[in-house]
Amino acid sequence: MRTERATLVEALSLPSRASLVSIVGGGGKSALLFALASALEARVVVTTTTRIFAAQMARARAQLSLATGSFEDVWPDAHSGLLVVGKVEGEKAHGIPPELPARWLARDDVDHVVVEADGSRMRPTKAPAEHEPVIADGTTHLAIVAGIDALDGPIEDVCHRPERVSALIGKTPAETLSVEDLARLLIDERGGCKNQPDDARTTIVLNKVESPVQRERADRVAAVALSEGAIERVIAGAFEGPDPLYWRVYQRA
Repeated sequence: MRTERATLVEALSLPSRASLVSIVGGGGKSALLFALASALEARVVVTTTTRIFAAQMARARAQLSLATGSFEDVWPDAHSGLLVVGKVEGEKAHGIPPELPARWLARDDVDHVVVEADGSRMRPTKAPAEHEPVIADGTTHLAIVAGIDALDGPIEDVCHRPERVSALIGKTPAETLSVEDLARLLIDERGGCKNQPDDARTTIVLNKVESPVQRERADRVAAVALSEGAIERVIAGAFEGPDPLYWRVYQRA
């Protein structure tokens, strides 16, 4: 395994245009969604196929609800980073149909589409239900997100759908994930890699990696994931912290 340092866009190996990124997994998906909207020096649409909270919507440069407006009418005059959602109800906005992002990407005036395609109720990691995740059609890059703090408490506290996580890794909800457990959860076809598109480039994104202890844990998660899973790369860093711009990239030697 070899490592290097890179910006977020470099770490995810995104091209200059024509990428459709679907983000799944645990805590940090919305942070990644908006970080990419800012980091990509191009015309970017951000959206969700699940739900997003109103407080998170406020982070977008501009917003559009398809229940009240048309993408075709709004986009030509919108800023890059436009957030498109479905119907807004109270504190939540519904997602859009999974076929729409690819239609937008096919336009000459759209360079990238970034999609939050999963929910985790702000837990660091999860095992998806039968209807999850809702990965966008035509996804070129799949980002599987997990917080390294998934290792800091019992499964019932740090995991969304803890009963599914327990069944997958063979531990009780009162037990704690090991480094190996977390890596295998993320690479399992019933876990992080559920519904993984065959032709998408897949990256595990380990968030909240700041301290030396957290970096050492990330090293070990990456080593297991790369040796046992069909994963192209693992990246580790923090969207907030002392050095949010650069990420550690792990790849097979």
